[in-house]
Amino acid sequence: MQDLKLVLDLGNGYIKGIIFAKEGDSTVVISKDTVKTKGMRKGKILDVDDFVYSIRALFESFEKKLGGDFIDEIYVGLSHPDMKIKRISEQKRVMNESIQQDDMDHLTNLISETSGEQNYETIKIIPVQWIIDEQMRLKDPTGMQGKKLEITADVFSIPKNFYNTLVEVFEKLEIDVVDIVPNLLGASESAIDFDDKDLGTLLIDIGNNQTSFVVYEEGFPITYGVVPIGGEEVTKDISIGLQVDIKDAEKIKKEKGTALLEDQSQEDESIDVAFLSDVITARYEEIFEHINEYLVQLGKDSRLPGGVVLVGGGAKMNNVEKLSKEYFKLVTFFGKDKVYNISDVSTKLQYINTIGVNAWVDKYGVGSGGFSMSMGVGLGWVKKVIKYIKDMF
Repeated sequence: MQDLKLVLDLGNGYIKGIIFAKEGDSTVVISKDTVKTKGMRKGKILDVDDFVYSIRALFESFEKKLGGDFIDEIYVGLSHPDMKIKRISEQKRVMNESIQQDDMDHLTNLISETSGEQNYETIKIIPVQWIIDEQMRLKDPTGMQGKKLEITADVFSIPKNFYNTLVEVFEKLEIDVVDIVPNLLGASESAIDFDDKDLGTLLIDIGNNQTSFVVYEEGFPITYGVVPIGGEEVTKDISIGLQVDIKDAEKIKKEKGTALLEDQSQEDESIDVAFLSDVITARYEEIFEHINEYLVQLGKDSRLPGGVVLVGGGAKMNNVEKLSKEYFKLVTFFGKDKVYNISDVSTKLQYINTIGVNAWVDKYGVGSGGFSMSMGVGLGWVKKVIKYIKDMF
């Protein structure tokens, strides 16, 4: 075994961890575990000590299973209800007879300098494409002739206070985190392949406090979005609707909840099953409605041949795939890992993001250390940008 790598998914409901290793040319799972998140709600770390306790509990679990200081690298996968994802383009005139490395360096540096937003910390800048003379899209424009060169990139940012608290948390734990990767990038790497991205596919990650999504077409992401609604809102609706304690509501959701009640004859002496289904369906429809607004703006509503791919813990709700198919008028699949095909985790929706972050790191490399962004400010960023674009094709 070599290159032991821990990937943490810092969810609002649960913190998940998987230890990956290389066994020859294969990637294998050495250990996995999940702990309840304490000290964090709706993307805000309210109690640093409780949050530290949650992560430490996960580490202690791994140590009991494996023993010793076993991890070579640690990566963090992250979703956040207030994450901002914006697309930025920069362009310049080409002064030489052909496009040079200096032209590309200039544009990548411009993206880095202009991508910041007040009270937010940029954690990833992801190049989408190079464009020559507003027509030709290329993975590497070096040496090509043209009068104007443009780069388009997507910028992922999280609230600065949350970012700073994360830094404090890992300092308390004395953990060096190599990189932070948005879960949506990870899921895009593992749950949908090139054919899905080329056909036109909507990937939806339903978490505890947010739902993230991305639309791909012709191999490129054409839009990202975050809806600040997730599984916790469903639980609250059940608690209010059935007038039960929030913990009982969560239990009812997991054991008896369904997004669509197909059999109207189902009965339960303790609860109104039909009413429960209506409550759950209404909240999931609200999530889908927000996403569909983006599709309508793009002219892609009911027009994505690759259909919808669902991942995340919230996608485990009974019949949610049938509701998605009915709402979006698109074929719907549950996401599964298409990279490693590790039998015990590759088909579990709650682990797709964690597996995906590992796949993303394996393919595109890492940041410059600490909490630096992989494609952000820092030594070697330009080379990493160019490598990322080349690897996309």
